[in-house]
Amino acid sequence: MTGALIGQETESGFVRGAAVGAISGAVFSMEVFESSLLLWQSDESGIGCLLYLIDVITSLLSGRLVRERIGPAMLSAVQSQMGAAEPATTFAEVHNIFDTGSAKGLARHLVEKIPKMIITNGNNVNASGEKVSCSVCLQDFQLGETVRNLPQCHHIFHQPCIDKWLLCHGSCPLCRRDM
Repeated sequence: MTGALIGQETESGFVRGAAVGAISGAVFSMEVFESSLLLWQSDESGIGCLLYLIDVITSLLSGRLVRERIGPAMLSAVQSQMGAAEPATTFAEVHNIFDTGSAKGLARHLVEKIPKMIITNGNNVNASGEKVSCSVCLQDFQLGETVRNLPQCHHIFHQPCIDKWLLCHGSCPLCRRDM
């Protein structure tokens, strides 16, 4: 139950939230067990152990337990995973470490069929009047640049950015609609 509560509080996605929740629930259970054992074995009145137990519970509810104990453990686990990769491994090879292998990219000849357009004064701002940017590289479109306009969802991206993306993924990077 504790793990589920902590898991729902995270904003980084359901799976990661569930994992963090499960880990924090396990740490919480170990903390409570250790405190209970100390309280049971103590010759003193047990006030110190009881206060420690209350501190553990409040730190769990405030999120301090996750930040202090789980955060460094998660960082260490990620760093060890990254360290296990060969030094010659590129970011492009590592970024799909959790890939399920479900959707694959498009063939180059299909990517080439996606319509292109040139950025002009008429299409370089959105309805709010803000400059439109490529969601892959996060750079604003410049006048005269060639972009691709995805046919189903009408999202636009720099041609090199979306071409590289679609060769690997085969879906829109914004709405995930299959091409």
